[in-house]
Amino acid sequence: MKLKLFYSLKRKVLAVCLAGMILMALCVGGISLWTISHLTYDYEIQNMNHIVDTKATIINDELLRSENVVDYAANSVSREIKDPAKLRDPEFQHRMAEFVDNDFQNAKTDLNIICSYYLYYPSANVSALWKASDDRDEHFYDVLERQRTENSRVIPRHVLSFAYLMDEGQASWTQPYYSTYLKRYIISYLSPVYKDGVMVAIIGVDLDFQAFIDRLYANPPEGEHGMIILSDATGTVEYSPEKPLVDKDIHLKDTPSKVTEAGQTDRTMLTYTWAGEPSIAGIKTLRNGMNFIDLRQIPQIYDRTRKAFIQMGFGLIAVCILASLLPLYIISRLSERLQLVIEAAKEVGEGNYDVKLHDTQPDDIGELSRNFQAMAEKVAAAQGNLTYMSQHDVLTGILNRMGLDKEVADWLKAHPASHGALVSLDLDGFKFINDLHGHMAGDEALRTLAKDLIESFGHDQIIGRNGGDEFVVFMKDTEPEQAEKVIKAFSSKVKTFTYDGETHAFSVSIGYTLYKGDGTSLSRLFHQSDTALYAVKLRGRNHYRAYEPTMENLNRTSLGFNLETITKNLPIALLVSEAKPDGKILFVNKTMVEMLECRNIREFMEFTQEYAPNVVCTCDRERMTKMVWEQSAREPDRPHCMSYSIHTAKGLDKRVFAIWRMADNPNYGEVFYATLMEASFLRELTSDDGECKA
Repeated sequence: MKLKLFYSLKRKVLAVCLAGMILMALCVGGISLWTISHLTYDYEIQNMNHIVDTKATIINDELLRSENVVDYAANSVSREIKDPAKLRDPEFQHRMAEFVDNDFQNAKTDLNIICSYYLYYPSANVSALWKASDDRDEHFYDVLERQRTENSRVIPRHVLSFAYLMDEGQASWTQPYYSTYLKRYIISYLSPVYKDGVMVAIIGVDLDFQAFIDRLYANPPEGEHGMIILSDATGTVEYSPEKPLVDKDIHLKDTPSKVTEAGQTDRTMLTYTWAGEPSIAGIKTLRNGMNFIDLRQIPQIYDRTRKAFIQMGFGLIAVCILASLLPLYIISRLSERLQLVIEAAKEVGEGNYDVKLHDTQPDDIGELSRNFQAMAEKVAAAQGNLTYMSQHDVLTGILNRMGLDKEVADWLKAHPASHGALVSLDLDGFKFINDLHGHMAGDEALRTLAKDLIESFGHDQIIGRNGGDEFVVFMKDTEPEQAEKVIKAFSSKVKTFTYDGETHAFSVSIGYTLYKGDGTSLSRLFHQSDTALYAVKLRGRNHYRAYEPTMENLNRTSLGFNLETITKNLPIALLVSEAKPDGKILFVNKTMVEMLECRNIREFMEFTQEYAPNVVCTCDRERMTKMVWEQSAREPDRPHCMSYSIHTAKGLDKRVFAIWRMADNPNYGEVFYATLMEASFLRELTSDDGECKA
């Protein structure tokens, strides 16, 4: 049986993340511990060498600047001494002292551990210049001048260091020693001046060794990081900030030669014992011959390794905890965002497209949310469009039968006790408009009628197209008198539509029934208004009537009038027109169009201007019109015949024989029905004695 733990996507992803993170933490931790155990010793050596290199560089820079100022002053004096004999001249000695004093005064601001500088003549055993400072922040005073003021005997400057220089014979640093006059430990740098192989002058500088050590030992990495010490050239004497010369419990185990070698390279480490513990040291030899040493006990190094192991273990635990929390948070956020999409999908599945997803994150879920939102909006728009299209007529833009039924049924349900009226309308002669002017003209007539209905009945009424040329209006909250007034006004209104630049009149037949808040069903209301409309058509077009129960007995079969069926395959020309002197043509068949040599019914109507008298040639028009009305007046109920000429569209005159009669039509009133046959064709069919040849 599968565990329910993994049924959720959130839990599956979380489990994978946790497993991956823990495995990664274990691998990284194991590799790190193994690496630390092997690299700690090498790292300590590198760190020790880095510390001594860094510190030694800083110290050597200060020593080098001290050397540079002394060497510069020595070179200046060497250039001035052309003749050693001049050194016996006090004035020349004074000028040399000014040169040296000026050089040191310019340089001592960058060397604030200088405590004394001087110019000494070994041949005369006299100091020409000796300036010192009681404190590194004070001004340098003239030692020789002070001694003269105190009436003390001028003594040679630093006999010990001068003797050391005489032995060395070249510029060099002294080992630290205590100056009784300066009352401090100092280290000195002296540079001789030779002329003709004879040392004629010595220029030197004293550095405050205490300040030198204080700067060196500032924030030393002691304790578990070991100890920083400064030793002599042999590596056996250590110098301390508390007592510049002190013998600590530190003992060198290597030879002095190895100390010298180690001071020149980073690859060699020295071995010591420190407080009885084996120790190693990184060492760097300074410019003055002293050694800068970073000393560490070996057990401390491995103690730090063990501490690193413990810290790494706690680090792994912390990483595992974070590895659990971070994926849990991320998956929770992702799950919340996915859940919003799922809920939105359920809403859409239930038909509610009004969902709001506002995920702006630039990731896959955000992209999914935005695409789903866009899809829902498009589906909602399409659904709304389909709903609109299913309830509205495409041609006129008003309600169709489905929309009518819904709107009227909703209103009746919401206002069962209110009064209203259901109106059915039919465009008179719509088929003739289509046949005569084409279906595009018929469409324009329907659109015009829809606009007229909205203008006359109002936008707040329920108006729709029932189908074909039938329209329906439901007048809400309307009393009988008000309904009849509006319907009568609309029936009397002149109605026209414009197509292809021409204006044509049309009329409508109207039947309506009243809703009196008595709960009459919608189907019953439609039946009543349709029955009233039928009654109007039976009595003629362009009128209106209200429903009456007696209308239920009307015979609907008498309403049929299909000229297309009647004239199908009829071998003679047929013309139907209004029974008026300038009667309009209501219908012609194909044979009639061909007789006037027109290509189609449109060309026929344009040629005749839609009036029946224009079919007759002008030479016979007056005679034919007079004969028609005389015959109609004399015998209106029987057919009549006559012969006259017609003028075709191609300019030909034809003699025709016509049989016609006048009759009443429920839709168009009194009309003329006429059949025409060419006289030449009629002569072919009959013999000389009047009998048919066939």
